[in-house]
Amino acid sequence: MEKYLQMLKTEGADLAMEIDTKTVVTAPWTALKCQFGCDFYGRKFCCPPNTPDWEKTQKIIDCYNRGILFRFHEMKPVTAAAVKVCREAFLDGYYKALAFGSGPCLLCEKCSTEHCNFPKKTAPAMEACGIDVFATVRNNGIAINTVRKKGETANYFGMILID
Repeated sequence: MEKYLQMLKTEGADLAMEIDTKTVVTAPWTALKCQFGCDFYGRKFCCPPNTPDWEKTQKIIDCYNRGILFRFHEMKPVTAAAVKVCREAFLDGYYKALAFGSGPCLLCEKCSTEHCNFPKKTAPAMEACGIDVFATVRNNGIAINTVRKKGETANYFGMILID
């Protein structure tokens, strides 16, 4: 795991840690936050309703014992780092490795919601799949708050499931 934690830090994560998947929280309300709070809902292949709902995501998480939770202070590099490290873990024999990024995919100017043009470069966001990011982060001893004022440090999290 140390190899992947170091890779994430090399990519720019200021925090990367191994977690127990029992600390990952899913909830039905997360889709509504996307539907009634994000301009990308229904417009991106990696956004709801095109992503697994919280129940399916929970069933997927239940197939794993451990994961990696990591943080950046900008959204853009999170998904790319998750995909890169996940691919490396897969090539190292962790065939079940699965990446979750942060925020909407912005690789295509016009996204097709029927198929992804770059399936090897993107992954859905944790929140897009029904993961309660705040509860998950807090369950792992990390402080997280909403950004209230311009200039405050933002936190963007990604996760890789790995067994």
